[in-house]
Amino acid sequence: MTQQIQLIILTDLDGTLLDHHSYSWQAAYPALQMLRERGIPLILCTSKTAAEVSKLHQELELNTPYIVENGAGIILDSCQQSAHFFGTPYPKLVKQLQSLRQQRGYHFTGFNDYSVAAVAAATGLDSTRAALAKQRLCSEPIRWEDSDDSLLEFQTEIAKLDLQLLRGGRFYHVLSIEADKGKALRWLLEHYRSSAPSTRWRSIALGDGPNDQAMLEAADIAVVIPSLSGLSPKPKDTTVIYASEPGPVGWNQTILDILKEQTNG
Repeated sequence: MTQQIQLIILTDLDGTLLDHHSYSWQAAYPALQMLRERGIPLILCTSKTAAEVSKLHQELELNTPYIVENGAGIILDSCQQSAHFFGTPYPKLVKQLQSLRQQRGYHFTGFNDYSVAAVAAATGLDSTRAALAKQRLCSEPIRWEDSDDSLLEFQTEIAKLDLQLLRGGRFYHVLSIEADKGKALRWLLEHYRSSAPSTRWRSIALGDGPNDQAMLEAADIAVVIPSLSGLSPKPKDTTVIYASEPGPVGWNQTILDILKEQTNG
């Protein structure tokens, strides 16, 4: 059976498809429109919560699954009735972190500690979006307020609880060791393959932070968007494209270039 090759795009949000400061995606509109016209699936893959992404999903007029909380959850339908989760539920995760902080005397604050107003101040989100950011399912963003040595010790201690620490653009993220964006990408691609066995999916992933590394390395083509934080991913063992501009401007131009090359090829 001859397989049809189909592109599928997976993208980080903050600092990648969304502007780091304004959270706007408007500069990527031409590429988004071309993906829509060509029927190329766009999968949002982010540290944001399902509640946050659901709102953006509607704005972008998408009908695809989306990956949330750094790969800890995959929402398969727009009604959030079908989902797949990797690892530790949020209430248990928060309880473990609070216990560890109390026992070891670590200095950090997480979203569970913050009011909606505090989340808004820390992220630049408005109060409505900040409230959605607190509706977490399986990961906790934290702001580390202790020494580098204590951070290394903290990583060792949470590993004993089958948890890991990922560095994002604004926060560290604590989640199950079973979860990352790369595992979520592979799980979702297998879902697509089982639904369309006659199609060979060629994946393109775009990201700007260290927490995107696993996703970029799991894709056929990795697009590194310049990071304003200076903490760029360094994917290995895959084809890598470096965008020339940060945020949605670079995202837009790189996707348009890839689609143009595909057409010409």
